[in-house]
Amino acid sequence: MHDESDPNLEPACTPGAHPQRDPVRIPDRAFGGAVALFKALSDERRLRTLAFLSEAEACGSEIAATFDEPLSTVSHRMKLLETAGLVARRRAGRHVYFRLLDDHVFSLVREALEHAQE
Repeated sequence: MHDESDPNLEPACTPGAHPQRDPVRIPDRAFGGAVALFKALSDERRLRTLAFLSEAEACGSEIAATFDEPLSTVSHRMKLLETAGLVARRRAGRHVYFRLLDDHVFSLVREALEHAQE
């Protein structure tokens, strides 16, 4: 917070100081969906799982073994990621395999991790 009485600070903008701009023309539902997406990505274990799946699909028990977690924990996480539209599942006998839903999810995960490394 800065001191408004500091003579070295420029005065705040006044109404009309900038040209009028229209708000972004994106449907409200898209913003709500993006917020839900970022909430799903905001947990480190979920993000690590998505990064793991960016290499290839994996069985739930493989994910559990990789992260040394109970299968029930992984199942809960995968349900949340599936509900958020980030992963898809397929069943093969007794195994349930998970993969990133599409290339958009792959790009989001990779870009976020690359940006964080800069």
